[in-house]
Amino acid sequence: MAEYQNPQHEPGSERRLLLIFLVTFIIMLAFQPLLKKYFPQPPAQQPSHPAPTESAAVPTPASPAVTPAVGITKQAASEAETVIENNLYRITFTNRGAQVKSWILKKFDNDAQTGPLDLVNPDAAAKYGYPLSLWAYDEALRNRLSSALYVTSEEGKQTPPTTITFEYSDADIAVRKTFSFDQTYVVTVESSVTYKGSSVAALPAWPSGFGSQATPAFYASGLIDYQFNKNIDRLPIKKISGGATINGPFHWAGPTDQYFAAVFIPDDPASAAMVTLRNPLTVLRDPQKHDSKETTNVEVLGVAVGNLHGPTVERVFVGPKELEVLEKIPVPGVSGADNDLNGLVDFGWRGIIAKPLFLWLKWTYHHMVANW
Repeated sequence: MAEYQNPQHEPGSERRLLLIFLVTFIIMLAFQPLLKKYFPQPPAQQPSHPAPTESAAVPTPASPAVTPAVGITKQAASEAETVIENNLYRITFTNRGAQVKSWILKKFDNDAQTGPLDLVNPDAAAKYGYPLSLWAYDEALRNRLSSALYVTSEEGKQTPPTTITFEYSDADIAVRKTFSFDQTYVVTVESSVTYKGSSVAALPAWPSGFGSQATPAFYASGLIDYQFNKNIDRLPIKKISGGATINGPFHWAGPTDQYFAAVFIPDDPASAAMVTLRNPLTVLRDPQKHDSKETTNVEVLGVAVGNLHGPTVERVFVGPKELEVLEKIPVPGVSGADNDLNGLVDFGWRGIIAKPLFLWLKWTYHHMVANW
């Protein structure tokens, strides 16, 4: 039988393609002086706050904050759900814990190709907490906050722009959580907790990895990333301690995997702190072998981010690590780097060359190569 040849493949085409890439790279290097001369450059770095420091100490409760009145019971009679849906996601809240049961990204398929991707890891979340639950240093308080039945301002299906509020109070605790939604991958989070009239540290969390982590290799690639000004730290699993506190300032911080991220963007970077979460989980060694019962142990990463001494106001981005998406998410106040989330994409130490080359090759592929 005659050998099949791609009709798009002509003699010498690989050589021409390599030549295009080489000429492109040389042009980019040659134009660097012109880019620096005629395009705006990042502003000079201003004096910054001290670098984030890690501490395992539990902070002392601060002065009372504005929260629902303590001593007046406010709780729901039964469990109910609220669904927020736009063109990008479908988020399902439960009023038990005022937390997220499902966070579906509608533009991405799950690993089994049976439907859209749910970023909530069901096995890990059932053991270690659901997205946007409140993480407290005291485990008993943490369990109370995640099991209480909150009164919600909205039930059923809601379409952004919209805001929902969850409230709970009893003889000792008063909790208020508010979430606001628009047409992007960003959700605004406001939370406050008081215990016997004093504000306590209870931080919004993404505690249990991602639903996209379908294999042990995906768990192993997990990181916790955070940025302040031009400095970005990427912590691998071996450098993460469960329950450790890293004090800010941060412009953003959160867990990531190879393709997705859930990062918190504090309104006040100087008052922000992050608690790193790391927990063991047993998973199938090869999920593709449905009849196999061979398992292995992996580590699940998460964080809780907010103000340790009062109410928290921040945004959370939950979505893909795509430059076109990340560059549209504003992060005010960054000095010496872009005021967006594109730092979530790690180009390595060659980033000064790799990033523009990647963008140029992507443009070339979409506008030239794809039309050959």
